[in-house]
Amino acid sequence: MCGTRSSAQMFPFAKIPLRAFLLSAAMSLVLAAPASAAVDCAMGSKTAPAELITVCGAINDQTTNSSSDRAAALLVRADANARTSGGLTQALRDIDRAIALDGKNSKAWRLRGDLLREAGGDLNRAAADLSKAIELDPQDAEAYELRGVVYTNQRRLDRALADYDQAIKLKPDDAQAWSDRGVNYYLGGDNEKAIRDLSEALRLDPNRPRAYTNRGAAYKKLGQLDKAVADDGEAIRLDPKVPEYYDNRGLALAAMGEYDKAIADYDQALRLAPRPNFFTNRGDSYQLKGELGAALSDYEAALKIDPNFAQTYNNRAVLYKKMGERKKALADYETALKLDPGNENAANGRRTMMSEIAKFGAEPLRPLAANSGNGPSFDCATAKREVEKVICADPQLGVLDRQIAETYERVLKATKGRSAGDLRKTQRDFLSTRNASFGRPGYDLRKVMQDRLQRLNAMES
Repeated sequence: MCGTRSSAQMFPFAKIPLRAFLLSAAMSLVLAAPASAAVDCAMGSKTAPAELITVCGAINDQTTNSSSDRAAALLVRADANARTSGGLTQALRDIDRAIALDGKNSKAWRLRGDLLREAGGDLNRAAADLSKAIELDPQDAEAYELRGVVYTNQRRLDRALADYDQAIKLKPDDAQAWSDRGVNYYLGGDNEKAIRDLSEALRLDPNRPRAYTNRGAAYKKLGQLDKAVADDGEAIRLDPKVPEYYDNRGLALAAMGEYDKAIADYDQALRLAPRPNFFTNRGDSYQLKGELGAALSDYEAALKIDPNFAQTYNNRAVLYKKMGERKKALADYETALKLDPGNENAANGRRTMMSEIAKFGAEPLRPLAANSGNGPSFDCATAKREVEKVICADPQLGVLDRQIAETYERVLKATKGRSAGDLRKTQRDFLSTRNASFGRPGYDLRKVMQDRLQRLNAMES
């Protein structure tokens, strides 16, 4: 939006991992614990991680146990560690030890590869581990699927597609594989195939909110905005605590011109997580509504969180251009390009601003002066309040302001006594409230001014 109709996020799946941490149910290991233990060292156990760590540690410490049993216990303990806060490093150490004990355990290689991906570390090493798992067990559908996720994260989309194809061939009812292949198609620009795969994932497992919001993103790319809104709504119904779902629905609603509904969704996303892209997206809707002060406040809030968020600079530059602040617009376009050299919107905007500054100068135009007869009731050259600057920058608001002032004067001349005093008070209250409320989320300056003019017209008639 605002120079680009795309989201302020890189793509709708950003900030949402393609997969949550998963240890395959196929690893149905159950190891005998010491006689004193009441808990089995079993993969998939509902026992608290702390207890599993203790029990599985005891098995591993028994040097009389076979290497394969000790390696299996280490894998269960790794899974338990991975489910504890800050336990990922220990989990990887356990898997390293398991591989040292039993280098032919394909599940150990698979688990380490997936944990390395989850840790955001060396994706090449993660791919190598998953390739080793596949070499040891070519029928391991999940290893193919997980390697596909690594390749997708590396944007090696063709290699990822081949892995997803193999995973689905080996396990056609794996909803996760269908879902992830759908994401891969989306990233490759094939939105129809993305929708097909995500729909199959939802047929196999209807309780997948992420698949709904991802399919919604593909529908949005195809311009099927009503379906995008419906899918994001279903994702929200299934999991109302994920802020990205509200943000994605907000983007679809904004593309439909439903700015108030979009802003309500961004509000909810921000209540759940104050992220810069949410502020930027809400600022875009405010800008498109004509609430320039509220838009500016949101852009500044976004940059306070992340001073290097290029899209915000681009979109704030569009706002400054509307306000006639060419020098500020140029500076923001240049910052956006410095942070994101490939941003075509910023590059085009920068060229436009340089051309306008060459023609008109760097100072903002102030054509709507009080004595010009075609602008607001006050002198824009001396305007200091943000709300007044916005009125000066918007010809429609400028005309509204003049109409309010002129109608008020006519009504006041025709009013006497106490009624005149009451009228003066309502006008003072209108201006005071306008100045205090402008820029706050949900404040619609244009509507407030239109309502005031309508009331004054009613009094005059």
